[in-house]
Amino acid sequence: MNFAIVEIHDITPRYYEETVRAIELISLCGVKKYSLLVVPNYWDENHLCKKPDFVSAILSTGQEVVLHGYNHKGGNIKDFLWTYKEGEFSGLDLFSTYRKISKALEIFKALHIKTSFFVPPAWIGNPYLEDVLYSLGFKGVAYRTYIKHLDTDTIHPSPTITFSNRALLSSLSVAFIPLMFRMFKNRRILRLALHTRDFRDKRKIKLWRLLLTKVKKLRRLVSYEELFSQSGLASSLQSV
Repeated sequence: MNFAIVEIHDITPRYYEETVRAIELISLCGVKKYSLLVVPNYWDENHLCKKPDFVSAILSTGQEVVLHGYNHKGGNIKDFLWTYKEGEFSGLDLFSTYRKISKALEIFKALHIKTSFFVPPAWIGNPYLEDVLYSLGFKGVAYRTYIKHLDTDTIHPSPTITFSNRALLSSLSVAFIPLMFRMFKNRRILRLALHTRDFRDKRKIKLWRLLLTKVKKLRRLVSYEELFSQSGLASSLQSV
């Protein structure tokens, strides 16, 4: 049995309409399990505590919430290939890393949002990130090509299929995504990372609909929590 995690990135009031469209498409495709990657204060201008209706809407889905940074802002020039000014944790020192994660968790706590998993913006971490996450009670962290269990240091290879939303790369990603899907068809765990900004582009919406429908037929859909649970799924993946 092969598995898939469907996740919506950049859940923030900034992209309220796009978030609704993403959830509607996922539902239309019959996908009943997915993860919401939430940013507590996107670009320091979209604080969740100021948007209770938005918070209520995403929590009403009953889906897994994954922390996706604090403000999704920052990064180094060396990360230009992967992101533009959104590699939040790239190059941060220990104190700055701890402060950002702690501030994000304070917002979640105030809103009664629970999470045990973390995906850094642009999938870019730093040498201190995993120790900070572990000290704050997180179970796992996911990067672009793998998922890591912080208790055991077990690594689950897991490629990610996603579109770029940068002007020069967006059309290229649309052309290459179907090829990537075929390339990764035999991987044990596959992740489909839908970004809220994808839902401003009709080409991407059409392709996501196609890929989600295929994945639902070919793979068992799981959450990060299920992947790390004691139900037997985690142990079955040890040989991956």
